Amino acid sequence: MSGWTFLTRLWRLQRRLLERAKPCLQQEGIDPKRYFLLAQIERGGRPGTLAQDLHLPPPSVSHLLAALEEAGLIVRRPNPEDRRSTLLALTDLGRARLAAARRCLEAAGEAALAHLDEDEKRALIQLLDRLEENA
Repeated sequence: MSGWTFLTRLWRLQRRLLERAKPCLQQEGIDPKRYFLLAQIERGGRPGTLAQDLHLPPPSVSHLLAALEEAGLIVRRPNPEDRRSTLLALTDLGRARLAAARRCLEAAGEAALAHLDEDEKRALIQLLDRLEENA
């Protein structure tokens, strides 16, 4: 298998899983971009690095952050170590929406894995771990 075939298959799988999760995510008021942004903020993402981390244009990230803030999912706070920068934090509502979105994505993943037996699941995880270690 070529590297291109491998990447294409991964990309298609990700798209199918996101499509499967989409109705649930919409019900929770979260789309995949907002989910990944909230997840990065939970890990301590800063406005300046989010665009780079998520491979999105900075204006798109700024727009999404403004929408998340307006929806009450995040707050911006001055950085006590550097007053020129801002820190982002999830609100209680933001944490709840992130948890709900994770449940949606988990269900989509479980549905896909349901077609594999336990040995196949273990082998898949081992192979993915090896690929990640060597990427």
